[in-house]
Amino acid sequence: MKPKTKLEHKVVAANEQLQPIGQKPVDWAFKHCVEHKAFRTPSGMTTCMDCGHQWQYDSNNKKCRCPHCHTALEITDTLKRSYTEKIYFSVIDTQDDLQLQRVFRLDVTFHKKKKPTQSFMEVVRIWVDENGNTEVTGLRRTMGCYMDSFAWNSELELRQNKEAYLYIADCYIYPKCKVIPKLSRNGLRNSFFDIAPQKLMSALLMDNRIETLLKVNDIKALRHFIMHRDDLDFCWASYKIVLRNDYRITDIQMWVDYIRMLARNGKDIRNAHYVCPDNLQAEHDKVRARLNAIQEREEREQQRMEAMKYETVFKEMKRKFFGLSFTDGVIVVSVLDSVEAYYQEGNALHHCVGQAKYYTKPNTLVLSARIDGERVETVELSLETFKVLQSRGICNGNSPYHDAIINLVQKNVGLVMERMTA
Repeated sequence: MKPKTKLEHKVVAANEQLQPIGQKPVDWAFKHCVEHKAFRTPSGMTTCMDCGHQWQYDSNNKKCRCPHCHTALEITDTLKRSYTEKIYFSVIDTQDDLQLQRVFRLDVTFHKKKKPTQSFMEVVRIWVDENGNTEVTGLRRTMGCYMDSFAWNSELELRQNKEAYLYIADCYIYPKCKVIPKLSRNGLRNSFFDIAPQKLMSALLMDNRIETLLKVNDIKALRHFIMHRDDLDFCWASYKIVLRNDYRITDIQMWVDYIRMLARNGKDIRNAHYVCPDNLQAEHDKVRARLNAIQEREEREQQRMEAMKYETVFKEMKRKFFGLSFTDGVIVVSVLDSVEAYYQEGNALHHCVGQAKYYTKPNTLVLSARIDGERVETVELSLETFKVLQSRGICNGNSPYHDAIINLVQKNVGLVMERMTA
């Protein structure tokens, strides 16, 4: 790929001047990044694959240290005599006022009773200028289903398709880092806090909010907001209030969700009373419960509006029963005469006579039992057997008048029959 922009020309020039990294980073990667194993045979004879030392090890513990070289080992029960480890590691460096991440692949082959053989190759170089702009030089990628499908004999040249290279670059980092002065000023030292180096460096150079998060040492918030930039934009005003009040956020994801729910509830997310709760978990659950109630009301209203489409069909089915009512002097039982009435009945008694679309049932009749105008129970009567199928009070429970209501309906089924034959 030929350079076109000023930055690309600068990267190409710097790319040609780089020197080898030396042996120390490779030794560090072998010691700290490669998985070290001990192979154990069924007899219990155990071999350190690093130094070849053998000893008898009968413990069930799968981790141990070699008695000879003191390497921490993972016990593997096998008759195999060799295995290969392949890992990527990075060296953070600078070149010509550019921040640089050099990514290497280390291949190590372990053999019983032999020293491990190593080979490493530089795969990708991530270049970042002081404004946070990124360019990539790397090996040429080939067709394949893996991210690291490279032409291993190609040159480290300016490349497109940055995402694949940036994915590879999220790997182990050699702890001795060199950074450009602007990154040092913005607070970056030798730790990347389990954040992909390119993402952290670019964010620090492009966004002073990230610099603030790093300098106040809120690493959990730093990690979250780099990965979720929309949360940073939405919550930053609230987060500044957190800083001014020396409030400690115990769970950043929960706090972000809480702030978003506060906004949906119409609360002031720049008010310390809301933004810095004494008990984040309790307030989060309280706001969520309010939102759930609002959402349920909205869903019920939407269902009610959709149900109004059935009004004409409902009236055709049940018109002959409209106005039917009977009483024993205390309880008054009346036919529900509209789809709206079904939803009002269900909302008042907290049951599903509306949401479950009882108004679409052709062979049942739904009646409302009331005392002094207050709803007590909702009755479903079969138009085939003329028996009460169910009578439900508040939250589907039985009221103190349950039996009396059922008896009253059963005594007056003749009035229902008359309406059917009229």
